Parts: sequence; C-alpha cells; structure tokens
Amino acid sequence: MNYELLRAFIRDSGIKVSYLAEKIGMTRQSLHAKLNGSRTFTQSEIMALKIALHMNDEDFMRIFFAECVPETATSKEAKV
Repeated sequence: MNYELLRAFIRDSGIKVSYLAEKIGMTRQSLHAKLNGSRTFTQSEIMALKIALHMNDEDFMRIFFAECVPETATSKEAKV
C-alpha cells in the first residue's frame, strides 16, 4: 500500500479527513492512524475509501496494490 499516494489523493479530492472518516464509519483519529501507517486498513475499509473518494480502478490498484503485484509478468512467468 502506498500511503503517500493515498494521502495525496485525499488532499487533491478536496474532501476533509474528518468528513471522509465519518463517511467510511470510523473516527478521525483512527483514519489518521491508518493514513500514517501505524494501523492497517481492513478490506472493507479499503473498499469504502474507493467508493467515498470516487476512485477509479487504475488509481485504486496503484495506491493499494502496486507493491504487491507486478505490473507485467515476464514471458517465463506468464507460461506458469
């Protein structure tokens, strides 16, 4: 997960963190802790963020899964 990209996405959206926290069902303090990486997001919280921020699939994948899944497979990997 790319916390820096998520924080930038929220900032660029113009949505206040307190409003976003309320929209996804958590306190502002909990959301701040998760945005700073000291606590982890659950799957349902990640999906709630995607919906609340009107995030497209490309941004969603870049923010939440870029570190987990390579963009392309090599030809050797693709045969497996």
